[in-house]
Amino acid sequence: MTVGAAPALRLAVDPPFSLWTAALLHGWYALAPFRWLPECDTLERVDRLPSGAVYTVRLRAAPDFEDGRRGLELRACPTPSAADARELLTRARRMLRLDEDLSDFHARCRRSRALRPVAEAGAGRLLRSPDLWEDAMKGICTTNVTWERTRRMVAALTLLGPTSADGSARAFPTPTEVLEAGSEFLLKEAGAGYRARSMLKLAEGVADGTIDLANPDRPDATSAQRLAALEALPGIGPVTAGYLAMLLGSYDTLTLDSSTRAFAVRTFGEAAADPKRLARHYTRFGRWRALAFWCQRWVTAEHVRARLAVEST
Repeated sequence: MTVGAAPALRLAVDPPFSLWTAALLHGWYALAPFRWLPECDTLERVDRLPSGAVYTVRLRAAPDFEDGRRGLELRACPTPSAADARELLTRARRMLRLDEDLSDFHARCRRSRALRPVAEAGAGRLLRSPDLWEDAMKGICTTNVTWERTRRMVAALTLLGPTSADGSARAFPTPTEVLEAGSEFLLKEAGAGYRARSMLKLAEGVADGTIDLANPDRPDATSAQRLAALEALPGIGPVTAGYLAMLLGSYDTLTLDSSTRAFAVRTFGEAAADPKRLARHYTRFGRWRALAFWCQRWVTAEHVRARLAVEST
């Protein structure tokens, strides 16, 4: 059975919402096992569930629900059991942040000329993986490296996971699978360099229980607690911890890498190279300040402006 022929499962989310903004707000959509299909505005992923079953999953917009909520459909191949279908829906809601209330953020964006298009498009949801293990490993792969090399490293990691039903793609590996592959694979096949040591330390800690990734992912954790827990992970420095914290719902700490620092300086001047000074420009966004900065950078991209212009007509 092809993915397109599989029966559709339905998800609902309160408007405003659009799948393309949730998928494309940052680069995770370009990292395996995610794949964005622009010709049909569909997010695809190979996913392994706790049951051990491996599915190719596709998410795309669907007719809205009768109560006014926006509609999404999920198709999986092979056809999942009832229990796996529920798990796939739960994981999709987490990945797309469908239960996150962005109404206060959007209200603040509407009062900003630069960010009003973000509110109108229902943007602000940052795509994440089904669990922090995958996101943390990808975070390590972004450290001091070009984006293209990050993509190659992550693609190589997925070679350690199980294949999809049609054999065309693979799911993300478990900590045990990374440990079994060892440093030789990470160095020679993935090109991880010094990051290999951090990857193995993280995998070992998660596998033997000495690292509890549920700690920074606790819904009641403060931003400070979350950042501290993330920075305690192998290979995760302050900048990467700041980005991972946003994936967990903490948006009040601005961190800058070379790319975002360059944008900040172009937009606000040399003083904005200092995250604390940059944060002053987003005081009115309160706990959303890091998300506001990220969205302002995103909305200035040429392809984003072109699409927003089309959708506003």
